[in-house]
This record gives sequence, structure tokens and C-alpha cells, in this order.
Amino acid sequence: MILHRTFIAVELDSVIQQAAAELQERLRSAGAQLRWVKPHNLHFTLRFLGEIPAAQVARACVAVRESAETVGPFVVEIGGLGAFPNFERPQVVWVGSREGAASLEHLAACVDIALARLGFPGDRRGFRPHLTLGRAKDDRRWGDLVRALQQHREALLGRQDVQHVSVMESRLSPDGPVYTPREQVPLTQGLN
Repeated sequence: MILHRTFIAVELDSVIQQAAAELQERLRSAGAQLRWVKPHNLHFTLRFLGEIPAAQVARACVAVRESAETVGPFVVEIGGLGAFPNFERPQVVWVGSREGAASLEHLAACVDIALARLGFPGDRRGFRPHLTLGRAKDDRRWGDLVRALQQHREALLGRQDVQHVSVMESRLSPDGPVYTPREQVPLTQGLN
């Protein structure tokens, strides 16, 4: 059986991707040594489904279509650096959402409800709107990374209209993951 590494996401427009690339370069210049996520791969992951068969991918598309009917388009402002588990031990560096965070959370909750109705297990971690910029390579260099994060803590990438949600497939390659939209579903509540 062929399995498809699948997730549900809000993709970013090219303007935000470029702003993210510039922020990554500023962090790198300030001493942050991370394994950087390629800007064209940045997205808000609403739900990671893992490796699933084609029939489940089709059900995930149905769930996304159902949830997209309950949410209308919205604007998200992307900015503010953060780190998991925290700023003092930054293993994952991310940028969050300011305006629109509640709308992203609502969309993720709608997706979860629709997935549950179709037999997908619930997400135990919960959703926190963020874009992963990079992962720490070496914890011995955290001091440089923490200083770089503090210096750019209030970074702003910009605003974007969110008009659709995507079911994405991820293929792992030696050059990093390659993401392909399987289906892009417009957010339509209130548009009919």
C-alpha cells in the first residue's frame, strides 16, 4: 500500500515568503545557527496527518471542504519571534501571528471537528499558530541564538489575506521536503 505524508495547511504568499527569507538572513547574520526551513516551504500547519493511504487522503479533502464552508476569508498579520520550548532553550525558532491568530485557531478547530467526524483521531497537541523558521543545530551555540532572537523579537513579516486552506503532500528528499498541494479549498462562509 502506498502511503502519502499528508498535512493540512494555510500557505503563504510570495511577499511573506520573501520577508521570511530576509528575517532568516538577519538572524543568521546576528549569529543564529539553525537548520533553516526554505521560505517556499513555510506555512501554518493546521493539522499533520502523517503517512496515510490514498483513501484517507480523499477523506481529509472532504473534511477540509466541509470545514471551509464554515469559515470565511480573513487577514493574518505575521510577526513576533518565539521559540519552543522557550527563549532560553530555543530548539525550534518560529514567527507567530498577531492579527488573525483567533481566525487561524478557529479554522484549525473546524478542520479537527470535520476530521473527527470522518474517523481521524483527535490532535492531542492542540494548535498554536506559528511558522517554523528553523531548528537548532547545536545547543552549545544557544547563547548566540538567544541574543539574535532578542535582537529581532518584534520582527514583522507583513499581512496576508487567507482565502483558502490546502491539503498538502510532503515528499522527503535529500535536499529537504517537497510540498505539493493535493487540493486547495476556498474559504466560503458568507460568500454565497
